[in-house]
Amino acid sequence: MSSPDANLPARFNPSLVPTELESVVITSELRQRRSRPANLKQENDAFHELADYLAKKPDKVLDRLVELTLELCNADTVGISLEEVSESGQAIFRWIAMAGELKYLIGGTTPRYFSPCGVCVDTNQPLLMDRLDRYYPQFREAPLPFKEALLLPWGGDGGPIGTLWIVAHTDRRKFELEDVRLMGSLAAFASGAVRLRQTFIKSERLAAASKMALEMAHHINNPLQAAVLILFQVKNSELSPKSRELVQALEVELNRVATLSAELLNPLI
Repeated sequence: MSSPDANLPARFNPSLVPTELESVVITSELRQRRSRPANLKQENDAFHELADYLAKKPDKVLDRLVELTLELCNADTVGISLEEVSESGQAIFRWIAMAGELKYLIGGTTPRYFSPCGVCVDTNQPLLMDRLDRYYPQFREAPLPFKEALLLPWGGDGGPIGTLWIVAHTDRRKFELEDVRLMGSLAAFASGAVRLRQTFIKSERLAAASKMALEMAHHINNPLQAAVLILFQVKNSELSPKSRELVQALEVELNRVATLSAELLNPLI
């Protein structure tokens, strides 16, 4: 695995301070650190639990995934970021799932083109960073310092669209290659879970729209039938040619609405 240290995208490297970002990227240190042995039982238990969540609670799987990542990697805060466009049209990353000390910041955002997530997605490689506030001013306002952060990209066939990241808020924890290995599997799981979540949300919206349409059809149907009956009575009374023409036009429109209402109610029959 090549290090992204020497191949950072130009837009992350302002000409006024061409070396500042490189000074906080320490990915090459991962190969120099002693790595703990894999705990295969803990890992297998975690993925069995995630698979169970995926089958039974697909809307909760990301929340559980970051909680398990927190345990497996012994981190202080864990998050999943997803690339999206804000209401103002700005490219951002949104923290869609979080666990740990800063979990209450879920829903927060960072700029797409000036953030660790942006570097990670653009290089499409694991990224280890040291004391983020030295380069990113937004982290100076964070409730806790981001002493060390390890990020992995995730996405589909079209390339990465987000990151899975872990953070140490103190110097007690230094991340290592075993964390990279674990997060690689977890990031792949997150990718599938996000797609499933998006499908789930879309299905919920469709179901809600369908329910609303059925309720509207019920509310419309009774007065509609009464209107059709009244129109039938009017049509069979003595009318001027002009009035009869208007009644016939109204009958056509009422029948059209009645047909649409019947189609909406048809699933309940």
